[in-house]
Amino acid sequence: MNSPDPIWTIHATLTAKGFTYIGPPATYQGPIKVHGKTVTIEAAFSDLSFATLPVVRLVDGAALGERQIAHLLVGGGICYTDEGGLVLDLYDPGGAALRVLNEAAKALERSFGARSRHEFDNELAAYWRGRYFYSAMQLPSSPAIVAADIVKLGTGKPSGLVLVARDAWQAKGNTREQATVLVFDRPLRHAEGFPPERLDQAIAYIAGQEKPPPGWQAAVLDASARLEDILLAAPNAIVGWRSRLTGTLALIHAKPKGFRPNFLRASLASRTKEVMLKHESATKADLRFCVGRNLDGRTGLIGKRVALIGCGTIGGYLAHLLVQNGAGCDAPLTLYDPDTLKPGNLGRHVLGFGDLARPKAEALAAFVQGFHPDVDVTYRQGNALADWDALARCDLIIDATGDANVSTALNDPYLRARMDGQQLALLHAWVFGNGVAGQSFLNLGDGLACYRCLRAGFGGQWRYNPMRDPDAEVRRAPAHCGEGGYVPFPSDAPVAAAALAVRAAVDWAGGEPGHRMRTTIVDPVHGRDRLAWVSPDPLAQCAACSG
Repeated sequence: MNSPDPIWTIHATLTAKGFTYIGPPATYQGPIKVHGKTVTIEAAFSDLSFATLPVVRLVDGAALGERQIAHLLVGGGICYTDEGGLVLDLYDPGGAALRVLNEAAKALERSFGARSRHEFDNELAAYWRGRYFYSAMQLPSSPAIVAADIVKLGTGKPSGLVLVARDAWQAKGNTREQATVLVFDRPLRHAEGFPPERLDQAIAYIAGQEKPPPGWQAAVLDASARLEDILLAAPNAIVGWRSRLTGTLALIHAKPKGFRPNFLRASLASRTKEVMLKHESATKADLRFCVGRNLDGRTGLIGKRVALIGCGTIGGYLAHLLVQNGAGCDAPLTLYDPDTLKPGNLGRHVLGFGDLARPKAEALAAFVQGFHPDVDVTYRQGNALADWDALARCDLIIDATGDANVSTALNDPYLRARMDGQQLALLHAWVFGNGVAGQSFLNLGDGLACYRCLRAGFGGQWRYNPMRDPDAEVRRAPAHCGEGGYVPFPSDAPVAAAALAVRAAVDWAGGEPGHRMRTTIVDPVHGRDRLAWVSPDPLAQCAACSG
C-alpha cells in the first residue's frame, strides 16, 4: 500500500499552521499560542521514524514577558516531554508533528501561573550549569554544614569527579579538593538575579532561602577564604561554586612574602563583590539513592544483614541483584564460597576471564563493589557452616549453592535457631535438572514446611517437581582432570533462580513474604506448562521439623 512521503505530510501540516521551511533536516519556524500569546518556535524533524524526538527551540518568547522560563535547555531548546516520555505515531507523521507543537506549548504554559515557580525550582540545577560532577555523599536529613571532598578518580572517565565525605574513598590514584556543603531540608527556590555571579549575590540568595543551616554565613566566608568549593545541597538540586578572587582580595592572596589566610578572611566580609563565582552542579549518586530510586517506595534490603552462601552460577547473578535491591546498604552483605573460578565456570557465571583462579567469593565481592564503592560487602573463603555464629547474627541467610547436601545441612541449625527464638529467615535457590526451571524456597520457621519437607522422605520424589516427566534422568557431564563432574544447563536457568530469590527476599523484607515455594519454567519442552506458587505444609513425618 502506497502512502504519502512523510516529509511532505509534515511539510503540508506545518505550513498550514503558518510555519515556514528554513532548511534541512526538515526544520520549520512558526508561531504557537501560549496562554493566548504568540511566540515563535523552531522545530527540526531529523528522524521521521521518531525514534529520536524532534528538537523544538524557542526563538522569540518576548510576548511572554518573562526573563527566565522553565523547561528551556541550553540554546533555547524546549524540554517538552514529561517523565513518561512521548510516543509519536510514525504512520501519522502530520498528527505527530501537531502533537509535538501542542506539547511544546503546554511545557511553556507550565512556566506561568500557580505552578510556575514550582516548575522552575524542579529544574533549578539545569539553569545553574557550570562544572559537573556526581554526589556520592549520603547527606543528613536536617539542615547542616558538612565537610566534604571532591575526589578526582584515577579512571579518566567522565564520572571522574565525585563529591564524597571528607577523607572517604582513599584509593590509590585519587586526588581531592576540599569542599563545604550547606545542607537544606527544603527545596532551593528561584530568586531574582539567578544564578548568582558574585559572592555577595550568593550570600543574598542563601539568605532568601527557607531554613538555611545555622552558621551558614560564617561557613561560606571561611570556605571562601580557604578557596574551597561551596555547595548547596537540597532535595531539588545540588549546586555551588568555586571562588575566584579579584581586586584587592587577589592582591592579598598573591602577596609574595607570605599569604595570611586570617587576613584574607577578615577582608572578605566587606569585599564579597570582589569574589567571582565559577558555577558547579552535581547529580545525586549516593548508594541509598541509587538503590532506592527504583524500589517504588519499598525499602528493599536496605539495612538488612544478608549472608549469601555460594558464589557460583546462581550466587553470582544473585549477588548483583541483591546489592541493586539494597543489600550492603546500611548493613553488611557477606559472601561465602570455598572454591576458585575455573574455565569451566565461565559459560554460566557473571565473572569473567580476568577472574580465573581467584577465589569466587573474593572476585564476586570486587564485582559487586563495582556497583557502588560504598557497598558494604565482605567475603569469606571457607565452609559457611563452620561460621554459624556469624550467620546467626544475620537477618537473612541465602543458600545459592544448589547442593542438596549443603541445603539440608543449613536447614538443621536454622531450625534450632528458630526454636531458640532467633528471628532468622533462610532462603534457598536452585536450578532444577538440566535447566528446566529455577526454584526458590523461603523458610521463616513459622509452622510451614522446611527444606527437608520438600521431598517425600529421604531420596524420595520432589513434591514440587517442574519436570514434564518426573521420572526423567538428569544428564551429567563426566569429570575431567582437575575438575569434577557437573550438571550442564544454559545460563538462563540460574538467572531465573536468582530472580526468584531476590524477589522473595524483597517481599520478605517488605513484610509480605507471599508464596514460599516459587518456580519459573525455563525449558518448555522438558518442563511442565506451569507449576503454581505455593506455601507448602510440613510433612507429618519430617525428620528435621516434625519433632
